Amino acid sequence: MSDGPGEEASKPQVVQSGGVSKKRIIIIVLIAVAAWVFAISTGSLVVQIIVGVLTLAMLVIMGLSFRMLKKQKRVVSLLQGSTASPEARKDALAKLAEGKDANSPTSIFARAQLQAQDDPGAALRLLDRVELKAYPPMMQDDVSLLRVQLCLGLGRTQDARKSADLINLDNPQRAQMKAMASAIIAEAWARTGKSKDALALIDTIEYPKENRDQIEVQARISRIFARFAANQRGAARNELNALANDNPDYLGKFVLPQFKVHPELQKLARSVLQSHPSSRQAIKGSAKRLGR
Repeated sequence: MSDGPGEEASKPQVVQSGGVSKKRIIIIVLIAVAAWVFAISTGSLVVQIIVGVLTLAMLVIMGLSFRMLKKQKRVVSLLQGSTASPEARKDALAKLAEGKDANSPTSIFARAQLQAQDDPGAALRLLDRVELKAYPPMMQDDVSLLRVQLCLGLGRTQDARKSADLINLDNPQRAQMKAMASAIIAEAWARTGKSKDALALIDTIEYPKENRDQIEVQARISRIFARFAANQRGAARNELNALANDNPDYLGKFVLPQFKVHPELQKLARSVLQSHPSSRQAIKGSAKRLGR
């Protein structure tokens, strides 16, 4: 089976990690100004000293925040440029690995995303070098989601489930990721005993215009896992047929060995694939070439 859209849909995608919000920094500045206006209006030296100490603390925090923003912009720039080709990914990975912040959580997450495209096992090992709580809070859902994808791709469904259960799908800071995250989490649930919850979650997905096709494919794959797990074998076969009619390569998630799919589901998917017109045409073509 070719490395088609089915496998591509299961590969972790490069995302921009959550970072420090400029809007929040502006709000902090406005609060500080308001606090000074109040302190001066009271005429109390004690109040002014307290506000001064708080202001100094905020300046330190803002300095660190701007420093982090600068680092994140560099990382995001490298990630965006890495999508052009495998060579671009290798170049970006080398730059991140050689940087002075190579072992920072942000850099490790970025490096793991890049490695995930070509070596999921290495990416997962890299990601696991840092505990989840060590990542900035706004990155933690992204880290967990990447880990779910990597574990599912390696057939480590129970590990995928553990990370899936940590993700807050209602995180307002990552609303643009909710549809894809829901589709991926549904697969983790479907393959670890939560088929009803998986089907219910899939039904809640609101598909965005951006990446809609990719998200729909992932949701359909997750639904097949859930149907099979719920012992709805007929429905699972029908959906496998529909998926194969769109593109037989989509069935790669069910028949390729690295995904470690349940043997009965794997057998069902192979049966659907072998009966598909494109497969029969390929067999006939091979027979003709061998008969020459």
